[in-house]
Amino acid sequence: MTAQKKSRKAIHNYTFSSSNGEVEVDLNNYQAICSVTGSAKQFHHTYLANMIVNKFDGNIDTFRDTYVSREGRAEGSNLRKAEVVKAKIDRLYNQINELKIKRDQLLIVE
Repeated sequence: MTAQKKSRKAIHNYTFSSSNGEVEVDLNNYQAICSVTGSAKQFHHTYLANMIVNKFDGNIDTFRDTYVSREGRAEGSNLRKAEVVKAKIDRLYNQINELKIKRDQLLIVE
């Protein structure tokens, strides 16, 4: 008989602030939930820890409440792009109207 090797799940605990004070969280195999799409996203524990510290001021509750994935940000990007195009069209219409007025003034002078 051979001894079976038992697999052990690695534990990577990180300490973050929260509304309840300091909290220790195991970020290995942690599933981050997007607040826009509701989809789960998995990160490497060091990447996730650095993201929480840098973007969410080390607050795990803020991260859980406001994390938005790239997929979630993309949903709003089409609306922003449409608004930019509309603003550009409006600006060009105004420019055309100003040029027509200038043309009419030049024709009147002659």
